[in-house]
Amino acid sequence: MLKPGFVAQRANLGQQVYQHLLDRIYKMEIEPGTQLGIGEMADQLGVSRSPVRDAFVHLMAEGVLEPLPSGGYRVIQFTHKYIDDVFVMRHALELTAVRLSVPNLDRARIQQLRDTWAQFADADPADPTLIERHGRADQDLHQCIAEMSGNLLLKDALDKIVSIAALVRRWHYAGHIPHRHLMMTVREHLRVLDAMLAGDVEGAVAALDEHLSIARARTLERLDDAPAAS
Repeated sequence: MLKPGFVAQRANLGQQVYQHLLDRIYKMEIEPGTQLGIGEMADQLGVSRSPVRDAFVHLMAEGVLEPLPSGGYRVIQFTHKYIDDVFVMRHALELTAVRLSVPNLDRARIQQLRDTWAQFADADPADPTLIERHGRADQDLHQCIAEMSGNLLLKDALDKIVSIAALVRRWHYAGHIPHRHLMMTVREHLRVLDAMLAGDVEGAVAALDEHLSIARARTLERLDDAPAAS
């Protein structure tokens, strides 16, 4: 399940285990729905149970892992209800965040984001780094909006949602997302960024609302197309 290469360092071992597992979950090396046990994971990584337990607690706080009635744990499993819940929260929080962020705009950072997304318009579909770069830019944009809202409580709430959204996106992209969908996302993000740079609060809210609605529909379509679990 896990690839070799984990080298335990004594300092902050729980944090290291957490980051190691999170990276592999985001890379789909540990897939949604996979059951994990503290003892089994400790044996695989060559560490005691304590740092693994700490890592699992952190992953649960991030919304990436959930406890099972049997006493084990499971990577969040995507269902229609779960994805709907994610997008309900994203709509509620991110639309508020973008409304607050426009008056607090860091124009240089937003322009940098826009330049990054504009470059994707001419991206080579065969570029093996495209999906990874696209995903990082997507997360950076949504985190940036959260930070510029100037509301620390809102940002804290969005940190968890953006993290879960990144996991959903990784899963979505792992299904060989059509290049045209990536380009549609580019255009959607550019509309959000252009409205922000223009100081158009309502335009930015409308553009982000449309983007999230389309993203929800695409994600549910991906779920419907996924092979049934055996």
